[in-house]
Amino acid sequence: MPQDRVELQHFPCSVLTPPAKLRRMKRLLLLRHAKAAPPAPGQGDHDRILDAQGKQATPVMAHFMARNGMTPDLVLCSDAARTRETWDLVAAENGWNDIEQRFLETLYLAEASRICQLIQREAGAAETILLVGHNPGIEELAGLLTDRNDKASRRDLAAGMATATLVAFILPGPWSELHQGNCKVDAIARPSRLGAG
Repeated sequence: MPQDRVELQHFPCSVLTPPAKLRRMKRLLLLRHAKAAPPAPGQGDHDRILDAQGKQATPVMAHFMARNGMTPDLVLCSDAARTRETWDLVAAENGWNDIEQRFLETLYLAEASRICQLIQREAGAAETILLVGHNPGIEELAGLLTDRNDKASRRDLAAGMATATLVAFILPGPWSELHQGNCKVDAIARPSRLGAG
């Protein structure tokens, strides 16, 4: 059985959500940047680039997103080198050349509450937003947004968001209603589960 089908059987995924239903809902994709190299001598954290493992994992996650209809209308990305490079690799792999993208200094190492505020401020008419960010903020936000009754997803997220992990949420209402415990987890995709180590 192909590796990607194993992932779909064991974890909820947007491919299982009826398309007509998705059209009436907002979708938020939280992607932690891929693995980055330690800073070179004289290089700051903001300028760290992806290492070989990160460059290998990112296309795998890009394929997962494309296979499951996770094409964003809007990308909100930290302006750090490693988050920009992660998004650039995803976009190149999937041919997503015309998607609106915003590189925000305020997303760099932002806390969960700040990330939530930025999503609400920047969302506009977008139906699907991809946010590429950093831990601990993005991991904390994923835990906060998850439906309080979804114990399986909460257990999974308690293990943390390793680099290049993607968590997809469905929000039935407008972006202004994005808040703690009201989002349905549609998928949790980890590179290790997709064969990227």
